[in-house]
Amino acid sequence: MTALADVVDRLLALGDERHRPASAIVGVRIGSKSQVEAGGWAVLPGPGIAGVPMNRPLALDLASVTKVASTTTLAMSLVAEGQLDLESPVRRYLPQFVRDVTVEQLLTHTAGLPPWWPLYCEPGDRDTALHRAQTIPLAAAPGTTWTYSDLGLILAGLVIERITSLNQAEAFQKLVAEPLALTASYGSIPAGQAVTSADSDAYEFQMIATGRPYAVPFTTGSFEGWRQRALRGEVNDGNAAHALGGVAGHAGLFSTVDDLLRLGAALQSGELFGREVLERFARPTTIQPDQAVGFRRTTEGPLTLLHHGGFTGTFFALALERPVVIAGGAMRLYGTLGPLGSAVPTDRLATGAEINACLLDGAVQLLDQSETASEER
Repeated sequence: MTALADVVDRLLALGDERHRPASAIVGVRIGSKSQVEAGGWAVLPGPGIAGVPMNRPLALDLASVTKVASTTTLAMSLVAEGQLDLESPVRRYLPQFVRDVTVEQLLTHTAGLPPWWPLYCEPGDRDTALHRAQTIPLAAAPGTTWTYSDLGLILAGLVIERITSLNQAEAFQKLVAEPLALTASYGSIPAGQAVTSADSDAYEFQMIATGRPYAVPFTTGSFEGWRQRALRGEVNDGNAAHALGGVAGHAGLFSTVDDLLRLGAALQSGELFGREVLERFARPTTIQPDQAVGFRRTTEGPLTLLHHGGFTGTFFALALERPVVIAGGAMRLYGTLGPLGSAVPTDRLATGAEINACLLDGAVQLLDQSETASEER
């Protein structure tokens, strides 16, 4: 068994015995060579359903990996072109946002914004939701604390839209996907091209019903569009799917593992923009040293990594000093949540930390094997 096949088996064994991820995939690129392994079910077999085995060409709902694969990458491109200044106040680009917050603070989760707000629980279209995101009160003084916030990346995506005069899906296509010949795109996408990401909207339904982990002034009756079906090709994240038309700075992108490996290699090499831009975004944040600009930053064995995970179970990482890129995940919300309104077993699901650790272990093993083989030659 290869190192990566072993990682797939480990991913599929996460969670308790009744709540295992339905599918898993892992890819590692070292230099110009990539290896990818997949297992489990993109569509689980059942009564009247033949099932679809997980396979390499299928796209993952990246969830929060969108924050780096799209929003942060686009921000880097605009910084390289001199169109975006990280240290400028957000109101330079969004006049309705009157707080003393910089673009960099949005991207480093130090803007003082609350972590989450279900924009879809308030009436209106995409423009209304984006306006509301600009007016939600701060939870802390900017630059004083680190609080992971989807709202900050939603606003960073809006900054990109205002600078480019393009919808973020169009900006991603023009500035990232086309130059690199990627198939990645914002959702929804045809179901047959995607991995199923969840059983239903049960997770966010429970968040609002219980007020955990974030208390919000809404009930489940505040929104009528809850999905009771399995989500395949539909954007999983509620704000992205229900309030923002599938296109947002924090979620909504679909990508194959191969596309993520290609993107990571392009960021490392400076193919899209100069390497100095990546180095600028790789700087640790004083308040939270493992937070860089957009990316999280950690050390794993011999690798200093810029990385990010996604709520669906996705993960993307690139090394700074070595040509190593890691991508993949386990669909931890599919086959595990049950129908809308069922009690979501949050303490029994595979966690993002467990998924990330499996992928990183596999990459380090593969790197060790590669370097040993090179020495023997």
